[in-house]
Amino acid sequence: MEFEIYMSCEPKWLCDTLLVLFALLFLLGLVGFVFVVRNEYLKIHRASRVKKRRKTPMQQRNKPQR
Repeated sequence: MEFEIYMSCEPKWLCDTLLVLFALLFLLGLVGFVFVVRNEYLKIHRASRVKKRRKTPMQQRNKPQR
């Protein structure tokens, strides 16, 4: 069973505006997704550095010079 959906684009500017709106929403969603993935990546690597640091004894850690 096929459904045909047809939207008439009588005022052409209306369809162009909708196309631009959906393109901007898509780009905004894409940028948001990349931002979330980057933050999660940094959080995972930060946690792995902390775990690695906890495994080394206190005397072997690099102590900052005062």
